Amino acid sequence: MERDLYEILGVSSDADTAEIKKAYRDMARKYHPDVNPDDPEAEEKFKQASAAFEVLGDSEKRKLYDEFGLDGLREGFDAEQARKYAQWQQQAGGGGFSGFGGGGRRFYRTSSGGAGFEEIFGDLFGGGRSPFDTAAGAGYGGFQQAPLKGRDVTASLTLDFRRAIEGGQVELSLHGKPLKVRVPKGIRDGERLRLKGKGEPAPQTPYGEGQPGDLLLKIQIRSHPLVRRQDMDLYMDVPITIPEALEGTRVNIPTPWGEFTVTVPEGVHSGAKLRLKGQGVHRGDKKGDFYVIVQIRTPDRLDEEVRQLVRKLDDAYVDDVRTDLRW
Repeated sequence: MERDLYEILGVSSDADTAEIKKAYRDMARKYHPDVNPDDPEAEEKFKQASAAFEVLGDSEKRKLYDEFGLDGLREGFDAEQARKYAQWQQQAGGGGFSGFGGGGRRFYRTSSGGAGFEEIFGDLFGGGRSPFDTAAGAGYGGFQQAPLKGRDVTASLTLDFRRAIEGGQVELSLHGKPLKVRVPKGIRDGERLRLKGKGEPAPQTPYGEGQPGDLLLKIQIRSHPLVRRQDMDLYMDVPITIPEALEGTRVNIPTPWGEFTVTVPEGVHSGAKLRLKGQGVHRGDKKGDFYVIVQIRTPDRLDEEVRQLVRKLDDAYVDDVRTDLRW
């Protein structure tokens, strides 16, 4: 048995193109996987709506569907032969075309042609059964179904901050079996890696052995105690002393791509940003920058000698440093 495509979209069989498009858009917005992560039921409804619109949104495919049902969309279906058979049935007192039954193959051309069932539904359903079948492995009369694909599996992979920046090979265990995963440079938190054929095995059916599903790894990245990431750029707070801030200095900075020297200008203020161009996140041919955020640190020792030096230092300020503070 098959579900009615009009019923899936919630429209009548005489709905015009605009109504069909609106119904599909409403369902796509409601059930899209991005809106309903890790919700198999919503994902299934989204697939069904997409498959229904693939047919009803195309005037030629819709015409075949209205006349012959999903049978009319199969690879190599010969509409003319089916019409002749239906006419013969009516003349013989039958009910016209009503599906293939045991003799359905008479309506297939020997060479490929027509709308193509696999062409319409293959990308959405992995070359396996349509969601309109009520049971796995159910065929349509004389039509032999393609092997089913195994289900995809979703799992989480937690990476150190540095591993996510530098990329490389990571080993993990899946169902007690070791698995090596190559992580690309600069992968982001929340991204997904797809490992082909590492999901559930294909179900056993009379139609041959199908392909296993895929493994979808959702990436989670641990924070770094010193470095922050914003898109392709990296930020590090670097402390300097008051004398270094006044007179300037040179500081060695560790980055994912080696150690670099940054020149701190004299009279620098706390919070100033010094850029190391191209030393941030690398992703393909794109390179972010590495920013050094200057943090002026006060002395650890504060005795009378230091206080006297501070008083002398205070005389060096010409204006009130808080003059520009406004609400």
